[in-house]
Amino acid sequence: MTSRFDNDPQQCSHTSPREMLPRISVVTPSYNQAAYLEATIRSVLDQNYPNLEYIIIDGGSTDGSVEIIRRYESRLAYWVSEPDGGQSHALNKGFAQASGDWFAWLNSDDLYLPGTFSTVAREIGANPDLDWLVGPIIVADHALNQVGRFEPVCNARNWLDFVCTKERFGTALPQPGTFWSRRAWQQTGSFDENLHYAMDHDYWGRMAFQGFRPHCLTMDLAVIRRHAEAKTTTGASRFVTEELRIVNKWRKIVSGSDGLRLAFYCSTLPVRLWCKRRYRTLRALLLSRGRLW
Repeated sequence: MTSRFDNDPQQCSHTSPREMLPRISVVTPSYNQAAYLEATIRSVLDQNYPNLEYIIIDGGSTDGSVEIIRRYESRLAYWVSEPDGGQSHALNKGFAQASGDWFAWLNSDDLYLPGTFSTVAREIGANPDLDWLVGPIIVADHALNQVGRFEPVCNARNWLDFVCTKERFGTALPQPGTFWSRRAWQQTGSFDENLHYAMDHDYWGRMAFQGFRPHCLTMDLAVIRRHAEAKTTTGASRFVTEELRIVNKWRKIVSGSDGLRLAFYCSTLPVRLWCKRRYRTLRALLLSRGRLW
């Protein structure tokens, strides 16, 4: 089945020599996502980006995912299918194999839009001091019908805005639309393998703490699917629990004026996250009844 999110090779052509383009390493963690995995893989490979390094870390799927991956293995830089310690562990395994100048992570039920890597490469070329790029994403249902749009918020006052503020429900950066430099990875470190739901929220806060700030684009870069089996649907309460753990971690680390601001900014966080959890629970209920994305 085709959709308006399918890649058009004519939109993804490149005139720059490969050596002039930043090497982009994309990691896809996956486990039993055969229903969506091939579309995800195609959305990466059909960008026809000359300096791509694509890595798939499968957690030992038993649903036919491995057969799908094998169909594309000649175009992959690395792949493996074996049990792992969860999504954060899979991401760390993947990025340990990466040699790119820029990193990105795409889950196995999401998609890149046509021309995404070209857009990112042009922005990097025009702004050589950048270390962090974020673009809006389209929110779609399981059949790729658009149901919303997630725009990043990049006008942060300081690094604490990436942990919590009165204006935000946690992070306001869409993970599938985020790209960061090798330098940012080396300074920030790997993903926290004790986190299984809010690892992106934690990572953006750590990048901001290191002094990095995102540069926002206006062009849509990716599509995130909302479906009944998605972690954002089935694990809503776990997201809230991990977000609170992340805030409590920072409270133990940060002192001085930043510590006071952290305590002030996050003073209403439990109430706001409770509201967020209620919203996610209601959304999951309506989704299960086919009445909402």
